[in-house]
Amino acid sequence: RYKRRVPDPSYMKVDTPNLPHDFDSTNLHLHGLDVEVHMFDPLNTHNPDAPPVIIEPTQCYCYKFNVPDHHPHGMYWYHPHLHGSTAIQMWGGMIGVLYVDGPLEDELASQGITKTHEFVIWDPAFQAVNETTHNLQVDEFLLGQTTLSKIHPFLVNGQLKPNFDIGVNEVLHFRALCATVENENTFIIYPEGQEHTHWSESAIPFYIIGSDGVTYSQPKKKLIIVMSGGQREEILMQFDTPGKYVISQQGIQGMQFFDMTGHPHDQIIATITVHDESSQEEDVDVVNIEDVRLTPGYKEEESIQPEDIMGSETIVFSMGSNFDQVPFPQYYVNGKPFDPQQINFHAQPGEAREYILINANHNAHPFHIHVNRFQVQQMGSELSTTKYPVLDAVLDHDPTVWRDTFMVPPNGRTRIWVQYKNYTGKTVLHCHFLAHEDTGMMATLFIGQKDWVFRLQEHIQWIVGSIVGVAIGVTFMVLVYYTRASSSNNNYSAVAMNELKSKVVD
Repeated sequence: RYKRRVPDPSYMKVDTPNLPHDFDSTNLHLHGLDVEVHMFDPLNTHNPDAPPVIIEPTQCYCYKFNVPDHHPHGMYWYHPHLHGSTAIQMWGGMIGVLYVDGPLEDELASQGITKTHEFVIWDPAFQAVNETTHNLQVDEFLLGQTTLSKIHPFLVNGQLKPNFDIGVNEVLHFRALCATVENENTFIIYPEGQEHTHWSESAIPFYIIGSDGVTYSQPKKKLIIVMSGGQREEILMQFDTPGKYVISQQGIQGMQFFDMTGHPHDQIIATITVHDESSQEEDVDVVNIEDVRLTPGYKEEESIQPEDIMGSETIVFSMGSNFDQVPFPQYYVNGKPFDPQQINFHAQPGEAREYILINANHNAHPFHIHVNRFQVQQMGSELSTTKYPVLDAVLDHDPTVWRDTFMVPPNGRTRIWVQYKNYTGKTVLHCHFLAHEDTGMMATLFIGQKDWVFRLQEHIQWIVGSIVGVAIGVTFMVLVYYTRASSSNNNYSAVAMNELKSKVVD
């Protein structure tokens, strides 16, 4: 909205490439998969000037991916990724889950775990209205970034507070995807009615057996996790008492965006009903989740070592608040908005690199890098964990775990080690709060050797100088030619010939 800081709206500065646009065009991103780079056209391009893939209405575009045999088996997902329209299309529901098949479910089944459900968290943006036909409708794009009119009912599998049924001591397996567009989400299990207490007092423990498509060798016990947009978790849970339990999203408001409450508000996102089925099934072996063993997606010896690091760079996520510029607010990587014609970062295939991710504002920013994974080595924040208790869970990290998306905490930093694979070409890294990405918080990354491309703007001075130099040289040669020609013609004039004759006679 125009804030009347300049004499007239026509004087406002417009960052056109980072203004939301092309809502009816789209493309495809396979999030987390080890496949060819596919943001720019053509796929796997090595042209640094390559434009993004844009699929217009009624058009067809063919994607072809080669999934390697050694690819980690697990949960991945896909969504549109056309800069300027990613957020609004995902708010509209353009998301999907895909799996790389492997031994996980068979190994779980062999250990007595057979009840599996998808658990896809999504945050469509609504606003409350007072209409005769309805009181809820889709919010205007980005309105909630500067006001509190948005409400965020988190949906699970497209439903409001779905229920899952399980028997006492039966193990429930959730394949969880946080497909939120611009919100973090906590996952805490409480007995119904106790969700207002601190999780350390009454939460039910659960176990993580895999993250971002990479399975662990054994479960990791948790009372709370904080998921940000793009992250996936394989979760196991078990209840020894029948009754009603709730999965709570709480504590994010205030911490996530400049101490604003209600963004997003605390809420129950799903329920679990635990039934006493002991009378129906006797002599059923009770699974001890801590004894579960699985084939890991990566071997321990594949972890990145300090001596593997070939270089270190800093990536700063920051926000601008120039009222005389649109989009508002402005989002930057290393102080610059996204420019697809500039290559911001370089890497070589097969090398490991360190990135120090800095979040300059009290604003959450999940970091995502395309077609490559990383390990989180260190995290910190200037915010108070006393004021924001959930921040402790945000800062919780395991350096042995492989991720493709991870939070850079508000007023904080995250140090990661990236292992680049053999995929080369032009791709991106960005904030996975996609309204931030659409309005500038994205940067280009080139892996490998670039194709040579002639850019007129880079050589214009040399070209002009060469033309001027040639023109001067030609002019000089013409002058010399005519001077010599004039001198030669004078030797054969009438006066000159008479003088010559008189000399001969003498």
